[in-house]
Order: sequence, then structure tokens, then C-alpha cells
Amino acid sequence: MQSSSRMFHTLLNSVVAASAIILAVTSSSLAQSPSGQRVEIVIRDSTFEVMRPAPFRPGLPTVIILRNQDIVKHGFTSQMLQGILVNGEGEGVAAYGKGMEGFYIDPGKTLVIRFTNDRPGKYNFRCDLHPNMKGEVYALEIPTA
Repeated sequence: MQSSSRMFHTLLNSVVAASAIILAVTSSSLAQSPSGQRVEIVIRDSTFEVMRPAPFRPGLPTVIILRNQDIVKHGFTSQMLQGILVNGEGEGVAAYGKGMEGFYIDPGKTLVIRFTNDRPGKYNFRCDLHPNMKGEVYALEIPTA
């Protein structure tokens, strides 16, 4: 009986260890997947609201989802977009290229901005149509263990 109990505990420990390894590998690849770096920003009452604020990692593909829930058009411009390849798309229209200074988003619309920024730092963004509308995001180097 004691031998069976010991075998059960050994088997259980092996399963737990294997599960931990699989979870670690899965988590690592999810963090580095192209869809893993999403920043969602909602425009409401003439303010930018970053949903679930968290820094993104430089050097990995990043997606900003910008939702304008206001009744007026707003702009989105940031130095983080300058000098890099940027793709913006929404409502059947897409724009891409280097040197984009920003985008305009109509009321009730959603804009998806895709880019890869290799420079860590704090990045301010603003609405060029409404000077009081400002926000910030961070690109931080996160050491791997």
C-alpha cells in the first residue's frame, strides 16, 4: 500500500512539473506573439482613456485599438509613430508607410494602428484638433529570466 501511495505521489509530482513547463513555454510564446501587445484607447468626453494600462515591449509588433465614443472627430498623433513603418486601418480604409504623423478618427468609429517600435521610453500622444486631450504610454525593456 505504501508503495502504491509513493508511486501515485511521484506520478502526481511529474504531472505537476510537466504542466508547469508547458504553462511557462505557452506563456512565453503568448507574450511574444504579434497579437500579444495590444493597447486599447477609448476617446470619451474629449479625453483619452487607456484601458488596462501596461507598458509594451520595444521590438515586438504592437497594436493600438483606438475607439472614438465621442460625437466629434478627434486626432491621434505621437512621436512614437514617427520614422517607423505604420499601418492604420478602419471602416474599409487602410493607410501605411513611414513618416506618418497621425490619424483622424470620426465619431463612433474604431481605428487599428499596427507598428513595431524599437525605442524604449515614455511616449505622449495627443489630439491635434483639441489641445487639452493628451495621454501617454510606455515602451519598456523587460528582461527575460
